[in-house]
Amino acid sequence: MANEKEAVCRTHEDKRHTFEDGDYVKFVEVEGMTQLNGHAPIKIKDCKAHSFTLDCDTSSFDLYIRQGLVENVKVPKDVSYHSLAQSVKDPVASSAFGMLETPDMRFWGRSNHTHCAVRALHQFHEENKRYPAHGNEAEVQAVYDAACKLWDNADEALDEKFVKVSARFASCSISPMAAFFGGFLAQEVIKKTGKYIPLKQWMHYDISEAVPTGEVDRTVSGSRYDDQIKIFGNEIQEKLGNVKTFMVGSGALGCELIKAMAVMGLACGPKGHLTVTDNDNIEVSNLSRQFLFRQKNVGGSKAETSCEIAKTMNPDLKVRPLTILVAPATENVFDEDFWSSLDFVVNAVDNVKARNYVDGKCVWFEKPLLESGTLGTKANSQMIVPHKSLSYTDI
Repeated sequence: MANEKEAVCRTHEDKRHTFEDGDYVKFVEVEGMTQLNGHAPIKIKDCKAHSFTLDCDTSSFDLYIRQGLVENVKVPKDVSYHSLAQSVKDPVASSAFGMLETPDMRFWGRSNHTHCAVRALHQFHEENKRYPAHGNEAEVQAVYDAACKLWDNADEALDEKFVKVSARFASCSISPMAAFFGGFLAQEVIKKTGKYIPLKQWMHYDISEAVPTGEVDRTVSGSRYDDQIKIFGNEIQEKLGNVKTFMVGSGALGCELIKAMAVMGLACGPKGHLTVTDNDNIEVSNLSRQFLFRQKNVGGSKAETSCEIAKTMNPDLKVRPLTILVAPATENVFDEDFWSSLDFVVNAVDNVKARNYVDGKCVWFEKPLLESGTLGTKANSQMIVPHKSLSYTDI
């Protein structure tokens, strides 16, 4: 570390730091540049794997000699918010960077259209005490007309197709989206404690690109899957029911995924089947994040317990629990016939070695793989399709 106005701090070649731009750090046990020891938290920037830059003038400090420890510290930050009445009319002025935040960069600018559609839908709900009825195009048009009156961007036309899709399916509630927003809300509640900075102030998320185009049979019959059928159609629901799936792992990710599978109707049809394997047993420390399990389940098999509970959510679920590790040593169980029989594989494991092994099998047998993981408040998901995307080990 040199004496500079913006000194660059480098970590040991074997010590990769996890800091991010904007974090604050403090130092101890630094030899030479002792002014850093006990210094007020210093903001950092230009973070790389083994270095970061101090937003602090160290040109007057003593010469750095060697060593030192650095740790991340949380610094309180005052954040102000506009009222809902103000921000709903002018969301851009209320947002952190003068724009509506979107978690998907493919739809940059879509959030403005989403916000307008949401406002029009809320207006329709206030007037009718419900959202537009399924199949009622007159009510869909009414929402679009209301959105046009609210749209105030003279340089860009309101996306009619998007607004009408939003109106057509506004009354539908499907498990994946409910789970997404439930987790989202839970994170924002946690942020209220002051550990993390909450959103400021709007974040819009949509999956309108998932709506099938062309002629789709959306005839409903009063089943528990009606809202899914209204959006995706009977053909997709039938395919979901008859899919043959293999899920590796039944911990935190596995609990959420098997719940989603059960309530969505995956593997609930006459030809469907789900195999779940996990060689771990439930521990007390698991209960805080593996939500299917309770105190009475401690000591039991994760796979067997999660499958049993999922069956109570949907008795039609055709699921087989196993307590066998997926590895080269168990290829007598998970053999060629087993892998070949599958339509789809889901990874819900917590280590890279297992991920790599399952990914290799999916590549060899040309099976689609859903890969996902979490780290603190962050999460990632990756849909791997043979011959159409990179595999997990390619990235």
